[in-house]
Amino acid sequence: MSRLLRAFKWLWGTSWPLYAALVLAANLIGALAIMAFIRFLVPMPEVRSFTSEVPHLEVIGLTYLAFAVIVGVVATLFLFRPVLEWQRHPDDHDPNMVRNLVMRLPVYQAVVCAAVWVIGIAIAVVTAASASGRLALVIGLATALAGMVVVLITYLLAERLVRPVAASALARRFEDSTLEPPITQRLRLTWIMTTALPVLGILLLALGQRAGFFMGNAGELIPGIVALSLTALVTGFVGTTFAIMSVVDPVLELQEAINRVRRGDTNVQVDIYDGSEMGVLQAGFNEMMRGLKERQRVRDIFGRYVGAEVAKRALEERPTLGGEDRKVAVLFVDVIGSTTFAVNHTPEEVVEALNQFFEHVVEVVHRNKGIINKFQGDAALAVFGAPISLPDSTSHALTAARELRQELKGMALQAGIGVAAGHVVAGHIGGSDRFEYTVIGDAVNSAARLTELAKDTDGRVLTNAATLRGANEAEQARWTVMKSVELRGRREMTQLARPIRPTMADRS
Repeated sequence: MSRLLRAFKWLWGTSWPLYAALVLAANLIGALAIMAFIRFLVPMPEVRSFTSEVPHLEVIGLTYLAFAVIVGVVATLFLFRPVLEWQRHPDDHDPNMVRNLVMRLPVYQAVVCAAVWVIGIAIAVVTAASASGRLALVIGLATALAGMVVVLITYLLAERLVRPVAASALARRFEDSTLEPPITQRLRLTWIMTTALPVLGILLLALGQRAGFFMGNAGELIPGIVALSLTALVTGFVGTTFAIMSVVDPVLELQEAINRVRRGDTNVQVDIYDGSEMGVLQAGFNEMMRGLKERQRVRDIFGRYVGAEVAKRALEERPTLGGEDRKVAVLFVDVIGSTTFAVNHTPEEVVEALNQFFEHVVEVVHRNKGIINKFQGDAALAVFGAPISLPDSTSHALTAARELRQELKGMALQAGIGVAAGHVVAGHIGGSDRFEYTVIGDAVNSAARLTELAKDTDGRVLTNAATLRGANEAEQARWTVMKSVELRGRREMTQLARPIRPTMADRS
């Protein structure tokens, strides 16, 4: 009992009072309506004689109503106590138990309501049977039909009002679609109990008149028929409205969520509060969004390792070992004196300095439409023209080299920069279980050799004359040709070129 009292106090401190008030009001209105209908609108002499022979009949009925309210509240509190306690201390309860209980709350509430009505109907029928069997039959049918309508309304109310609690209980996942009646059954039951049953009451009035149950002529049935017709309109509208809301609300929420995804919002989630197929659909959308978000995260991480263009191509196509001949420009950057710097600084300082250095390299390369193919310790290899074709790739690479010379001024780490263009094999190199996208060819080797020479050259940026001839005229004007040298590993001479000082055109 003490637990029930604590639960009762908690009930009135949360959103449950609205739930309790509406459910209670629906049952009280239904009970008072059927009592008034039998008392004033059923044209039977037994009704009038019964009400006159049994003193204080209305008082007896109202007393049972009060008793039924108390019993219903206590039963509901006892039934819902685990949910109320879970709301107070979520970590102390099994989430699966709470999930199943919360989703069955509307059904359990309807069962409690039905039990109270069955007891009341039994008492009314037994009491009426002492006066007349016909009266007991009429009261039993009328109250049974009214009780079924009220039970269905109670279920629909509970299903609508318990949504916030259900959304909290099902915040993570939901897989069971049997915790509530299927949507088709709900819609059919709604029609049967809110529209068909009042119409059935009209038919029973007509059949009762024909069978001699009721006194007088058929005109005396008109008030009862009008009352039942109005009841069918009201209960049909209410029941249909709640049934529509149970289907349309989650559909509209899913539609809004999909529109947000189309606008680029990948953090969309919908509340799961339905225990039927609709709940599975809501959970499926959330699961799909989690998968999409994970795919985006993997793609972002993948792109950071191999480059956005390579990642995009790998995700859109099935990568295979091998390569293709491509005309590209290669930019090689190698830090000067990295060994000495590492000896004189802590590992953390070395990593921080390298990250700051390569931040500039990545920014300049991407700005000029190249990709960072790989980092090799204190060196970086950038490619212009693969895997995505790039018109005038040589000019873009030379521009990036000149801009890097300016970007790296004043930094703790300095580097030699070499640029070479030519035909390479670009593709996936490695084994079937582990490979990477790279470029192999004479242009790569030439860029590496030019970088070695650039470390001891004024400006620390070099290319060769053959590469410079492949650039556009505007870019060629920003370079000057130098002497010819024999690069390491080569037999023929290579004419060098380096950027000249900024011209008036550059400054403008």
